[in-house]
Amino acid sequence: MLTRAVRLYGADDLKLEQFELPEIKDGEILAKVVTDSICMSTYKLLKQGKAHKRCPQDVDANPVIIGHEFAGDIVKVGRDWQGEFKEGEKFAQQPALNYKGSLASPGYSYRFYGGDCTYCVIPHEVMELGCLLHYGGESYFQASLGEPMSCIIGGYHANYHTNKQDYRHDMGVKPGGSVGCSM
Repeated sequence: MLTRAVRLYGADDLKLEQFELPEIKDGEILAKVVTDSICMSTYKLLKQGKAHKRCPQDVDANPVIIGHEFAGDIVKVGRDWQGEFKEGEKFAQQPALNYKGSLASPGYSYRFYGGDCTYCVIPHEVMELGCLLHYGGESYFQASLGEPMSCIIGGYHANYHTNKQDYRHDMGVKPGGSVGCSM
């Protein structure tokens, strides 16, 4: 399958290229990207290149497709996922993978998986983690905005949290606390 993609080769080194994607394996899915949002973290990747924690050190020889806030259509489903996903189905995706402790994620780390392309190969870890989402909405852009909206919600939650383990908003006097007043 021929695709066109914006690929990163290093700091301040992006190229729009057309190239052949590999045939999908049993654990992979071929997808058509319809929408991709723009994110400041992609700009950070562009400016930092190999210094970015999610960017592979061999990016100059094996460029990555940028863009991580995307949605589209499933084109072909590998054998392992044919019971769960169907060709022609819309998808959204959760880009924060954390597969076995790896920081690899779409738009930063994968040669054939990112949002700034016409077609991409979704790797097995995305489905194994439940990060490829069935999407039934009318417009693709709304699915692309799922990740940035979750960042906004997380930011609001983070404004109130005092416990490092969760985002519980605790009100009132804390155990052992004091609202004493000095006069």
